[in-house]
Order: sequence, then structure tokens, then C-alpha cells
Amino acid sequence: MASQLRITVCSSDIYQLVQISEQDLIDIVSLGIIEPHDRQASEWQFDDAVVADIARATRLRRDLEINWAGVALAMELLDEVEALRRENRELLRRLKRFEA
Repeated sequence: MASQLRITVCSSDIYQLVQISEQDLIDIVSLGIIEPHDRQASEWQFDDAVVADIARATRLRRDLEINWAGVALAMELLDEVEALRRENRELLRRLKRFEA
């Protein structure tokens, strides 16, 4: 059985990687934009994929000049649009089998 490598980053690394403040990270977590492995830990640990999510969230906040709650909604809607696009591509691929 193959083991999977799991890479995590701690909150102090995120402050440096994404240049985000501690309060902004707390706000992002409280709104559910990202989730730490254990909210009760003295220092939060995250999967490495959240670095891209936080960067995306900070770009949305900066570019659209909206608050974190607006960012959370925008990211949810963007994720839903992407899921619908994937579903649409799959349905179109299936439909092509029936075209003459």
C-alpha cells in the first residue's frame, strides 16, 4: 500500500508566504474560506493548498475592494461556476457520442 505525503504549513509560514496579517487570517478562518487542521491548536496547521486559496482571497479583496465576507461569497460563487463548467464539459462530451 502506497503512503501519501501530506504537506502542511503553519500560520507563521502563511504570514510570510502570502503577506497577510494575523487578524486577516483569523477572519478568513472564521468565515470558512479555509480550515485549519485543529482550530484549538496553539498554532494552526493547514494543507499546503490553502496558500493558493489565501492568495486568491487576498487578490479578490484587493482588486474588488470588498470585505472578507464578500470575498467568502465571491470564492464560493467562483467555485460553483467552475464546477458547473466541468459538469457542462462532461455533458457535452457525452452528447457528442450521439451526434451523427
